[in-house]
Amino acid sequence: MNQRVFVSGATGYIGSAVAARLLRAGYEVLGLTRSKDRARALEAFGIQAIVGDLSRPESFIANLKNCDAMVHTAFDAGSETAPNDQRALEAAARAVQDGRLRQLIYTSGVWVHGDQQGRLVDEDAALEPLELVKWRAAHEDVALDLVELGVRALILRPGMVYGGAHGTFGGWWQEARERHTVTYPGDGTQHWAMVHRDDVADAYALALEHGNSGERYLLADGSQLTVREMAEAVAAATGATAKSRPREDVIETLGLYGRALLSDLRVSAARARRDLGWVPRHTHFVHEAPALLRDWQAGQQATVR
Repeated sequence: MNQRVFVSGATGYIGSAVAARLLRAGYEVLGLTRSKDRARALEAFGIQAIVGDLSRPESFIANLKNCDAMVHTAFDAGSETAPNDQRALEAAARAVQDGRLRQLIYTSGVWVHGDQQGRLVDEDAALEPLELVKWRAAHEDVALDLVELGVRALILRPGMVYGGAHGTFGGWWQEARERHTVTYPGDGTQHWAMVHRDDVADAYALALEHGNSGERYLLADGSQLTVREMAEAVAAATGATAKSRPREDVIETLGLYGRALLSDLRVSAARARRDLGWVPRHTHFVHEAPALLRDWQAGQQATVR
């Protein structure tokens, strides 16, 4: 396989898993990172590191133009999140028009479906994006506009990603170790669409091979667990105590992110299973909690994060 794949956010929580999975699949992987230290770690792993920043497309556009595919996973929380994401899409368009780029996988997320109060939705449901990610629905459309230029472009919408040392659930394990508590938002009766980090990485590899151009794919493991059930599983595995954080406090402290954590959403990944042949290997956070704890402990020493 001689395909060159450019992965933005290659040292991020999702991007690092995706980059490693694509490398194992035989792709030549170029990984964008802002850190020279992390660039050295990527190189040691066998990934060609590109030191650059989405806010400065000139720092990576030449490399992107010389790639067959772009997997956009970079996400930096803050006031520049949406503008930088737009810059990444504009860079992809330039690489299509003046380069060899012919495939794009754009990372969105389940929160474009909003708070469905526990209803089960699929990709055909009308979008009601949470305020935190309101811009994402429009950016999905911009990514899919590249189909008109002959690009095989598609969207992946992962749920709440777990596994490894970082992410939202890494914070739970950290709290359990340091404070002997596991704090969950609100009364914990809300559902989060869950998906393991390794299964997300598998989905990206399958999407590069089998994804239908112009399509959107939700990624979730099919579990129907409540947030409280998951927090209690972490507490049981660590000897900690699960406790609720009042809804008003969550919103006051965490703002729009807090409102997102309080949302109640279940999604179907039937389309990804059918079109991509995607079969999650991890399907139950509660049952796997002890193993997830061991993975988190091992991941504390990981070099590429």
